[in-house]
Amino acid sequence: MSKHNVTLVFEDGRSERILADENDTIYMACLRNKIRILVDCLEGACATCKGFCVEGEYDLADFSDEALTVEEAAQREVLTCQMHVRSDCVIEFPYESKVAIKGEPKSWECKVAVVEPVSSTVHRLEIEAIDTDAEHPVFLPGQYVHLSVPGTEDKRSYSFANPPHETGTYSFFIKVLEQGVMSEYVRDRAKPGDEITMTGPFGHFYLRNPERPILMVAGGTGLAPMLSMFDHMIETGMTSQPVNLLVGANDPAELFQIDELDEYKAKGISLTTEVAVVEGDDSWGGETGHVTDLLREDLIGDGVDVYLCGPPPMIEAAESWLAQNGVDGKMVHAEKFVPS
Repeated sequence: MSKHNVTLVFEDGRSERILADENDTIYMACLRNKIRILVDCLEGACATCKGFCVEGEYDLADFSDEALTVEEAAQREVLTCQMHVRSDCVIEFPYESKVAIKGEPKSWECKVAVVEPVSSTVHRLEIEAIDTDAEHPVFLPGQYVHLSVPGTEDKRSYSFANPPHETGTYSFFIKVLEQGVMSEYVRDRAKPGDEITMTGPFGHFYLRNPERPILMVAGGTGLAPMLSMFDHMIETGMTSQPVNLLVGANDPAELFQIDELDEYKAKGISLTTEVAVVEGDDSWGGETGHVTDLLREDLIGDGVDVYLCGPPPMIEAAESWLAQNGVDGKMVHAEKFVPS
């Protein structure tokens, strides 16, 4: 029987990928990988092992209607003690990873390859794995990792800007503030060869299989995970749905990677991009105002998958507008971040 990659995502955002044989239930596949997901009866009768299959094909063996109703099954809730995967799958669990996994999240020793400014307030940080023969991090496009700050005991969280299929080298966009431990590092003293520890991956913010048009709203460096998603769409051929991308910044000088977005259209994504800045200047001919001011009914149509990434006020404003305009909250995926 075939084996498939299964990504497990827990309530605290930690994710792990395992290889599952079609003959095994997810519970047994997890056990073979030293992951003890919650379970009790092992007969599909108690609902202890319930999860939610975000994407992928699977079968469920016999189970009780009391453990999993018809309505829940239709919404892709699953009993993992009865679940057999038929393709690669992503499963979310409603409890923290420490319940099932005793070890710490995986870490990789890396070194700085490139650090360069890409706008007035953003630096691109590219790091390389030191041990090129070691297992590479497995992540979903949109997820993030913790990066150690060289010369300190601190670490900060950043979303991958590169797609999962690119291994060995990893890209991040860092918002540089006047004060901030990572900001000071990349602005003042970062250099190629500096050692950085990368730990993860984490996060519920990741690309789902596109089944509806997609609306993305990115504030500042919130554009980074969208780039990872775009590259993954192209690599996997998931380009059948149109994508509307709204990008915002405080002023034109803060914008980055905007010209490069046209390359995604050339590679097959039906991408429309709109940009707004809070304060324009004499050279700015685009929209002014907050990026959420660009939201309007024609962008949501009869149904849309929404991805929001940016500072908390942007996320909250977007979520409020979407709710008021009838967008199902289950279709809205968000990642708030605070630059540091």
